[in-house]
Amino acid sequence: MEPYLSLNGNAADAAAYYARVFDAPEPYVMRYGEMPPGEKGTLPPGMAQLVMHANVQTYGGAIMLSDMMPGSPVTPNEGVWITFSHPDVDKLRETFGRLGRDGEVLMPMEKTFFSPLYGQLKDKYGFYWMIMSSDEP
Repeated sequence: MEPYLSLNGNAADAAAYYARVFDAPEPYVMRYGEMPPGEKGTLPPGMAQLVMHANVQTYGGAIMLSDMMPGSPVTPNEGVWITFSHPDVDKLRETFGRLGRDGEVLMPMEKTFFSPLYGQLKDKYGFYWMIMSSDEP
């Protein structure tokens, strides 16, 4: 599964941010104004520069993003968490540190009964994350 995050006009910034956080290649970003002429119809003012679809290829899978239509705000849901698992604990620590630097650490990374390394945080865009090692190092 791959998370698809909806944002309020800052999806391009978020895609670039997540690419930096996960040390990923430059993300793919398609804006509404880049749609084929026959497909986009009439876009509301300011819509052309918003992100229709973005894809960040991380070392553990893809994160996809888009902007909501103006007038349709979205708020991240506390009941939905993005779980990011990987066996490389050093990469996980770096990623957790980067997300936590601009966000809020809810549980520092530590060994638990179910994972050799696990932590929780809320990122700067309001999304909740569980970062964990999938195997013993």
